Amino acid sequence: MNSPGDLLLRWLSEQGAGDLTEVKKGLWWLGSQSRPEIEPGAPGRWLRDAVSLAYLDVDWSDRRWSAAPPVLTALPRAQGLAVLTGSRTAAFDRRLATAADEGLMELYRAAGDRPSLDIPLPESLIVRYSDEIELGEIAAELGVIHAPCFAYQGAALLSGTLLVEQTSAPEYGAPLERYDFEEGQYVPVSRPHDDGLYRLKRRDSKRVCQVLQSGSWYETTHEHGIYAALACRNPDADVLRWIPETEGSRGRSGTLFVDWGFPLPDLQRRVAALCSGLAPRINEMARNLAYDNVPDIVARKIAQSLGQTLGDSCA
Repeated sequence: MNSPGDLLLRWLSEQGAGDLTEVKKGLWWLGSQSRPEIEPGAPGRWLRDAVSLAYLDVDWSDRRWSAAPPVLTALPRAQGLAVLTGSRTAAFDRRLATAADEGLMELYRAAGDRPSLDIPLPESLIVRYSDEIELGEIAAELGVIHAPCFAYQGAALLSGTLLVEQTSAPEYGAPLERYDFEEGQYVPVSRPHDDGLYRLKRRDSKRVCQVLQSGSWYETTHEHGIYAALACRNPDADVLRWIPETEGSRGRSGTLFVDWGFPLPDLQRRVAALCSGLAPRINEMARNLAYDNVPDIVARKIAQSLGQTLGDSCA
Protein backbone atom coordinates (compact mmCIF):
# COMPACT_ATOMS: atom_id res chain seq x y z
CA MET A 1 0.00 0.00 0.00
CA ASN A 2 2.95 2.29 -0.69
CA SER A 3 2.09 3.37 -4.24
CA PRO A 4 1.08 7.05 -4.67
CA GLY A 5 -2.37 6.13 -5.94
CA ASP A 6 -3.05 3.91 -2.92
CA LEU A 7 -1.86 6.63 -0.54
CA LEU A 8 -4.19 9.15 -2.20
CA LEU A 9 -7.15 6.78 -1.83
CA ARG A 10 -6.22 6.18 1.84
CA TRP A 11 -6.16 9.94 2.45
CA LEU A 12 -9.58 10.44 0.86
CA SER A 13 -11.04 7.38 2.60
CA GLU A 14 -9.99 8.65 6.02
CA GLN A 15 -11.44 12.11 5.28
CA GLY A 16 -14.73 10.59 4.14
CA ALA A 17 -16.18 13.64 2.38
CA GLY A 18 -15.43 17.23 1.56
CA ASP A 19 -15.29 20.15 -0.83
CA LEU A 20 -14.32 19.37 -4.42
CA THR A 21 -12.14 22.44 -4.90
CA GLU A 22 -10.15 21.71 -1.76
CA VAL A 23 -9.62 18.06 -2.62
CA LYS A 24 -8.38 19.01 -6.09
CA LYS A 25 -5.74 21.19 -4.46
CA GLY A 26 -4.76 18.27 -2.21
CA LEU A 27 -4.59 15.88 -5.16
CA TRP A 28 -2.38 18.34 -7.03
CA TRP A 29 0.03 18.70 -4.12
CA LEU A 30 0.20 15.00 -3.22
CA GLY A 31 0.30 13.86 -6.83
CA SER A 32 3.16 16.21 -7.67
CA GLN A 33 5.28 14.62 -4.95
CA SER A 34 5.57 11.48 -7.09
CA ARG A 35 5.21 13.09 -10.54
CA PRO A 36 6.46 16.71 -10.45
CA GLU A 37 5.40 17.42 -14.06
CA ILE A 38 1.69 16.54 -13.79
CA GLU A 39 -0.66 18.49 -16.03
CA PRO A 40 -3.18 21.06 -14.69
CA GLY A 41 -6.12 18.79 -15.59
CA ALA A 42 -4.66 15.74 -13.81
CA PRO A 43 -6.63 16.11 -10.53
CA GLY A 44 -9.93 16.27 -12.43
CA ARG A 45 -9.05 13.21 -14.50
CA TRP A 46 -8.02 11.33 -11.35
CA LEU A 47 -11.35 12.15 -9.72
CA ARG A 48 -13.30 10.97 -12.76
CA ASP A 49 -11.40 7.69 -12.80
CA ALA A 50 -12.04 7.33 -9.05
CA VAL A 51 -15.77 7.81 -9.71
CA SER A 52 -15.66 5.28 -12.57
CA LEU A 53 -14.00 2.70 -10.33
CA ALA A 54 -16.48 3.37 -7.48
CA TYR A 55 -13.87 4.68 -5.03
CA LEU A 56 -15.67 8.02 -4.72
CA ASP A 57 -19.03 9.61 -5.45
CA VAL A 58 -19.00 13.21 -6.67
CA ASP A 59 -21.77 15.80 -6.89
CA TRP A 60 -20.25 17.97 -9.62
CA SER A 61 -22.93 20.68 -9.46
CA ASP A 62 -22.66 21.21 -5.69
CA ARG A 63 -18.87 20.68 -5.76
CA ARG A 64 -18.90 17.97 -3.07
CA TRP A 65 -17.36 14.48 -2.91
CA SER A 66 -17.69 11.49 -0.59
CA ALA A 67 -15.90 8.16 -0.23
CA ALA A 68 -17.95 5.23 -1.51
CA PRO A 69 -18.55 2.22 0.78
CA PRO A 70 -16.36 -0.86 0.17
CA VAL A 71 -18.08 -3.31 -2.17
CA LEU A 72 -17.16 -6.75 -3.51
CA THR A 73 -18.79 -7.41 -6.87
CA ALA A 74 -18.30 -10.05 -9.55
CA LEU A 75 -16.86 -9.12 -12.93
CA PRO A 76 -19.03 -10.24 -15.88
CA ARG A 77 -17.94 -13.34 -17.80
CA ALA A 78 -14.59 -13.28 -15.99
CA GLN A 79 -14.29 -16.92 -14.86
CA GLY A 80 -14.60 -16.43 -11.12
CA LEU A 81 -13.03 -13.00 -10.67
CA ALA A 82 -14.47 -10.14 -8.62
CA VAL A 83 -13.28 -6.61 -7.85
CA LEU A 84 -13.07 -5.11 -4.38
CA THR A 85 -13.77 -1.42 -4.71
CA GLY A 86 -14.82 1.56 -2.58
CA SER A 87 -12.95 3.37 0.18
CA ARG A 88 -9.83 1.90 1.82
CA THR A 89 -9.23 3.12 5.35
CA ALA A 90 -6.35 1.88 7.47
CA ALA A 91 -8.75 -0.36 9.40
CA PHE A 92 -10.07 -1.87 6.16
CA ASP A 93 -6.53 -2.51 4.85
CA ARG A 94 -5.68 -4.36 8.07
CA ARG A 95 -8.72 -6.63 7.67
CA LEU A 96 -7.79 -7.22 4.05
CA ALA A 97 -4.19 -8.13 4.89
CA THR A 98 -5.29 -10.49 7.66
CA ALA A 99 -7.79 -12.29 5.41
CA ALA A 100 -5.18 -12.70 2.67
CA ASP A 101 -2.47 -13.88 5.09
CA GLU A 102 -4.81 -16.47 6.63
CA GLY A 103 -5.67 -17.85 3.21
CA LEU A 104 -9.33 -16.84 3.36
CA MET A 105 -9.17 -15.55 -0.21
CA GLU A 106 -6.95 -15.25 -3.27
CA LEU A 107 -6.13 -11.57 -3.75
CA TYR A 108 -4.41 -10.03 -6.77
CA ARG A 109 -3.34 -6.42 -7.26
CA ALA A 110 -3.46 -4.84 -10.72
CA ALA A 111 -1.65 -1.55 -11.26
CA GLY A 112 -3.56 1.18 -13.07
CA ASP A 113 -1.76 2.37 -16.20
CA ARG A 114 -1.77 6.13 -16.69
CA PRO A 115 0.38 8.58 -18.73
CA SER A 116 3.43 10.07 -17.03
CA LEU A 117 1.78 13.50 -16.73
CA ASP A 118 -1.22 12.09 -14.83
CA ILE A 119 -1.60 11.25 -11.14
CA PRO A 120 -1.17 7.49 -10.47
CA LEU A 121 -4.31 5.51 -9.73
CA PRO A 122 -4.76 3.05 -6.83
CA GLU A 123 -4.11 -0.61 -7.55
CA SER A 124 -7.25 -2.55 -8.41
CA LEU A 125 -8.00 -5.38 -5.95
CA ILE A 126 -9.10 -8.55 -7.77
CA VAL A 127 -10.47 -11.53 -5.82
CA ARG A 128 -10.83 -15.09 -7.11
CA TYR A 129 -13.91 -17.07 -6.01
CA SER A 130 -15.65 -20.33 -6.87
CA ASP A 131 -19.32 -19.34 -6.59
CA GLU A 132 -21.60 -16.57 -5.28
CA ILE A 133 -21.88 -18.25 -1.87
CA GLU A 134 -18.13 -18.08 -1.39
CA LEU A 135 -18.08 -14.48 -2.66
CA GLY A 136 -20.70 -13.56 -0.07
CA GLU A 137 -18.66 -15.27 2.66
CA ILE A 138 -15.54 -13.33 1.66
CA ALA A 139 -17.53 -10.07 1.74
CA ALA A 140 -18.85 -10.92 5.21
CA GLU A 141 -15.33 -11.69 6.46
CA LEU A 142 -14.10 -8.33 5.20
CA GLY A 143 -17.14 -6.45 6.45
CA VAL A 144 -18.03 -5.09 2.99
CA ILE A 145 -21.14 -5.05 0.82
CA HIS A 146 -21.61 -8.04 -1.51
CA ALA A 147 -23.19 -6.84 -4.75
CA PRO A 148 -23.88 -9.42 -7.48
CA CYS A 149 -22.31 -8.23 -10.74
CA PHE A 150 -22.69 -4.44 -10.72
CA ALA A 151 -21.99 -4.19 -14.46
CA TYR A 152 -25.22 -6.04 -15.28
CA GLN A 153 -27.19 -4.35 -12.49
CA GLY A 154 -26.00 -0.88 -13.45
CA ALA A 155 -26.66 -1.49 -17.16
CA ALA A 156 -30.25 -2.45 -16.34
CA LEU A 157 -30.71 0.94 -14.63
CA LEU A 158 -29.57 2.98 -17.62
CA SER A 159 -32.35 5.07 -19.09
CA GLY A 160 -32.66 6.33 -22.64
CA THR A 161 -34.05 9.67 -21.38
CA LEU A 162 -31.24 12.23 -21.64
CA LEU A 163 -33.20 15.43 -20.98
CA VAL A 164 -35.56 15.61 -18.00
CA GLU A 165 -35.23 18.85 -16.03
CA GLN A 166 -36.73 21.75 -17.94
CA THR A 167 -35.44 25.19 -17.03
CA SER A 168 -35.67 28.81 -18.10
CA ALA A 169 -33.76 30.32 -20.99
CA PRO A 170 -30.40 31.96 -20.23
CA GLU A 171 -30.61 35.54 -19.03
CA TYR A 172 -30.48 37.96 -21.94
CA GLY A 173 -27.08 39.60 -22.33
CA ALA A 174 -25.30 37.26 -19.90
CA PRO A 175 -22.06 35.59 -21.12
CA LEU A 176 -22.95 32.45 -23.06
CA GLU A 177 -20.99 29.67 -24.75
CA ARG A 178 -22.12 27.04 -27.25
CA TYR A 179 -20.44 23.65 -27.66
CA ASP A 180 -18.79 23.29 -31.06
CA PHE A 181 -18.60 19.62 -32.04
CA GLU A 182 -16.04 20.26 -34.78
CA GLU A 183 -13.68 22.12 -32.42
CA GLY A 184 -14.52 19.93 -29.42
CA GLN A 185 -14.88 22.93 -27.11
CA TYR A 186 -17.22 25.71 -26.01
CA VAL A 187 -17.06 28.95 -28.00
CA PRO A 188 -18.56 32.34 -26.99
CA VAL A 189 -21.84 33.34 -28.66
CA SER A 190 -23.87 36.53 -28.32
CA ARG A 191 -27.19 34.69 -28.05
CA PRO A 192 -28.65 31.19 -28.48
CA HIS A 193 -29.20 30.81 -32.20
CA ASP A 194 -29.82 27.09 -32.72
CA ASP A 195 -30.52 23.82 -30.94
CA GLY A 196 -27.46 22.52 -29.10
CA LEU A 197 -25.47 22.46 -25.86
CA TYR A 198 -24.78 25.76 -24.09
CA ARG A 199 -22.79 26.73 -20.98
CA LEU A 200 -23.41 29.76 -18.77
CA LYS A 201 -22.79 31.12 -15.31
CA ARG A 202 -25.86 31.68 -13.14
CA ARG A 203 -26.40 34.53 -10.69
CA ASP A 204 -25.20 32.27 -7.86
CA SER A 205 -21.89 31.94 -9.79
CA LYS A 206 -22.46 28.26 -10.57
CA ARG A 207 -21.49 27.26 -14.10
CA VAL A 208 -24.21 25.11 -15.64
CA CYS A 209 -24.90 23.37 -18.93
CA GLN A 210 -28.23 23.71 -20.73
CA VAL A 211 -29.55 22.13 -23.91
CA LEU A 212 -31.86 23.97 -26.27
CA GLN A 213 -34.10 21.52 -28.11
CA SER A 214 -37.15 22.44 -30.20
CA GLY A 215 -37.63 25.72 -28.34
CA SER A 216 -37.36 24.24 -24.82
CA TRP A 217 -34.42 24.55 -22.41
CA TYR A 218 -33.15 21.69 -20.24
CA GLU A 219 -30.55 21.81 -17.48
CA THR A 220 -28.07 18.96 -17.78
CA THR A 221 -24.46 17.91 -17.26
CA HIS A 222 -21.71 18.40 -19.81
CA GLU A 223 -21.61 14.67 -20.62
CA HIS A 224 -25.37 14.17 -20.92
CA GLY A 225 -25.63 17.43 -22.85
CA ILE A 226 -23.10 16.32 -25.45
CA TYR A 227 -25.01 13.10 -26.15
CA ALA A 228 -28.41 14.83 -26.08
CA ALA A 229 -27.23 17.32 -28.70
CA LEU A 230 -25.46 14.58 -30.66
CA ALA A 231 -28.57 12.36 -30.69
CA CYS A 232 -30.47 15.15 -32.47
CA ARG A 233 -27.63 15.87 -34.89
CA ASN A 234 -26.55 12.33 -35.68
CA PRO A 235 -27.59 9.16 -33.76
CA ASP A 236 -25.23 7.20 -36.06
CA ALA A 237 -22.21 9.38 -35.23
CA ASP A 238 -19.95 6.34 -34.63
CA VAL A 239 -18.38 7.73 -31.45
CA LEU A 240 -19.00 4.46 -29.56
CA ARG A 241 -17.72 1.15 -30.93
CA TRP A 242 -17.57 -2.38 -29.57
CA ILE A 243 -15.14 -5.07 -30.78
CA PRO A 244 -15.66 -8.69 -29.62
CA GLU A 245 -12.79 -10.80 -28.36
CA THR A 246 -11.61 -13.32 -30.92
CA GLU A 247 -10.08 -16.03 -28.73
CA GLY A 248 -11.94 -19.01 -27.25
CA SER A 249 -15.62 -18.73 -26.44
CA ARG A 250 -15.55 -15.12 -25.24
CA GLY A 251 -17.07 -13.58 -28.37
CA ARG A 252 -19.87 -12.05 -26.30
CA SER A 253 -17.31 -10.01 -24.36
CA GLY A 254 -15.15 -7.37 -25.95
CA THR A 255 -13.79 -3.83 -25.79
CA LEU A 256 -15.89 -0.66 -25.78
CA PHE A 257 -14.14 2.25 -27.50
CA VAL A 258 -15.22 5.83 -26.71
CA ASP A 259 -13.89 8.67 -28.85
CA TRP A 260 -12.22 11.65 -27.19
CA GLY A 261 -14.57 14.59 -26.85
CA PHE A 262 -17.55 12.34 -26.10
CA PRO A 263 -17.05 11.36 -22.44
CA LEU A 264 -19.48 8.90 -20.90
CA PRO A 265 -21.65 10.21 -18.02
CA ASP A 266 -20.77 8.97 -14.52
CA LEU A 267 -23.09 5.94 -14.37
CA GLN A 268 -22.24 4.74 -17.87
CA ARG A 269 -18.52 5.13 -17.09
CA ARG A 270 -18.87 3.16 -13.87
CA VAL A 271 -20.78 0.36 -15.59
CA ALA A 272 -18.10 0.13 -18.28
CA ALA A 273 -15.12 0.31 -15.87
CA LEU A 274 -16.54 -2.29 -13.46
CA CYS A 275 -16.66 -4.84 -16.26
CA SER A 276 -12.90 -5.22 -15.75
CA GLY A 277 -12.23 -3.43 -12.44
CA LEU A 278 -9.69 -1.27 -14.29
CA ALA A 279 -9.70 2.29 -15.58
CA PRO A 280 -10.03 2.58 -19.37
CA ARG A 281 -6.91 2.33 -21.52
CA ILE A 282 -5.88 5.58 -23.21
CA ASN A 283 -5.17 5.27 -26.95
CA GLU A 284 -3.50 8.53 -27.91
CA MET A 285 -2.93 7.61 -31.56
CA ALA A 286 -6.56 6.56 -32.11
CA ARG A 287 -7.81 9.33 -29.77
CA ASN A 288 -10.14 7.12 -27.79
CA LEU A 289 -10.60 5.32 -24.46
CA ALA A 290 -10.90 1.54 -24.34
CA TYR A 291 -12.96 -0.29 -21.70
CA ASP A 292 -12.10 -4.00 -21.58
CA ASN A 293 -14.21 -7.12 -20.84
CA VAL A 294 -17.50 -5.38 -21.67
CA PRO A 295 -20.28 -7.87 -22.59
CA ASP A 296 -22.16 -7.08 -25.79
CA ILE A 297 -25.45 -6.57 -23.95
CA VAL A 298 -23.84 -4.04 -21.59
CA ALA A 299 -22.21 -2.13 -24.47
CA ARG A 300 -25.56 -1.94 -26.28
CA LYS A 301 -27.33 -0.67 -23.14
CA ILE A 302 -24.71 2.07 -22.72
CA ALA A 303 -25.10 3.18 -26.34
CA GLN A 304 -28.90 3.06 -26.26
CA SER A 305 -29.00 5.11 -23.05
CA LEU A 306 -27.07 7.85 -24.88
CA GLY A 307 -29.19 7.86 -28.02
CA GLN A 308 -26.42 6.31 -30.11
CA THR A 309 -26.08 3.33 -32.42
CA LEU A 310 -23.18 1.11 -31.40
CA GLY A 311 -20.55 0.73 -34.12
CA ASP A 312 -18.40 -2.37 -34.64
CA SER A 313 -15.06 -0.93 -35.77
CA CYS A 314 -12.29 0.77 -33.81
CA ALA A 315 -10.71 2.32 -36.92
